[in-house]
Amino acid sequence: MLHPIQYIYRSFLYRHPIPIALSHLLLDIARRWEDPPPTISLTGEERQIVNDIRQKTAKYNRNNITRTAAYFDFFQRHREVHWAFLAHIVSRNGGWNMTDLRGNLVPRLLPKKQINPLFLFLERANALIFHDAYPQLLLYEKSKQNKKPLFHLLRSFSVSSFMKPFWEYFWETKDSPVITVALIINEQQYIQKRVIENPFFQTHVLSTMPFIVEQWLGFNDVLIPYKTGRRIRLAGTTVRDFADVHHRIHIGKTLYSILFFEKRLTKRAYQFAQETAHTGSRADFWPQLFSTEATDSSRIYSPRLETVWPDISHSFSDCRDWFTDKTIIKMMENIPAVDRKDITANYMHDMEMLRTAAITTQ
Repeated sequence: MLHPIQYIYRSFLYRHPIPIALSHLLLDIARRWEDPPPTISLTGEERQIVNDIRQKTAKYNRNNITRTAAYFDFFQRHREVHWAFLAHIVSRNGGWNMTDLRGNLVPRLLPKKQINPLFLFLERANALIFHDAYPQLLLYEKSKQNKKPLFHLLRSFSVSSFMKPFWEYFWETKDSPVITVALIINEQQYIQKRVIENPFFQTHVLSTMPFIVEQWLGFNDVLIPYKTGRRIRLAGTTVRDFADVHHRIHIGKTLYSILFFEKRLTKRAYQFAQETAHTGSRADFWPQLFSTEATDSSRIYSPRLETVWPDISHSFSDCRDWFTDKTIIKMMENIPAVDRKDITANYMHDMEMLRTAAITTQ
């Protein structure tokens, strides 16, 4: 027999018309954590847990390569936390987008002064999401080790009040889709004011014509490489409006549906991730089309990330809770079904368009 909360969440995820019941439930749970005290009294053991998690998070938040690997390592230890594998795949895409800015196609299409702001935009979002999400993952891991929930410590990492009831629910039910969708919503809301609405990025990235052009050129295809024998094919979707938080959340849920709701594709995507270390180069998945060497004129230059971009030191001083509007709960409503998952042909077409545009511009 289903737990009452489990019934409500599952019904909501699969399109049954009970959003009001879910809203009331979540708000009732969230109120327990509203208006937290200015200081939190921790035991010595709890302080040690918090310090250890902060140290590990800082260690692996060095750059896109270390973040991407940390997500996958965590997923291998805790397969029920689907979001960790989804984050690994999305983070790979972030790295590829970063190195595209130092390849031999995209720089021909953008003014030179746009390259660094675009990298900082991608890097900042990647680092912020890791800073917020990785402590949550480690706290879940520590809870399993201690055999008791430790989610009252989420406050110590300035995690939104939105997440605590979901982690508590997941602890009881291990309902992977619910915690995944909650994390997708949380992370996209978390970066909305800190990156998307940041005045610098508004001026130098989001409001510029180059940013619009690179979306038209398929630069924002989010790819899920998966193995089919010796070949690598691509599943995924395209981000049409990165500035719209609702669209990004929809994209996150769409990618989750593609990655996890067909077991054969999940297995093949996992096989690719397990066998292919992330370097930031698109040669990771298609070495026949991309090369890590700039001198290779027969293939598209796609460098390794750590050879073309330095590590960036980030500040994480903004501790605001984004969860100030109860209507956001409606975003839990469903996970879209995706009929057409493979975009290999589309991506090849996009690459040909990009090549043509780069040659024409040159």
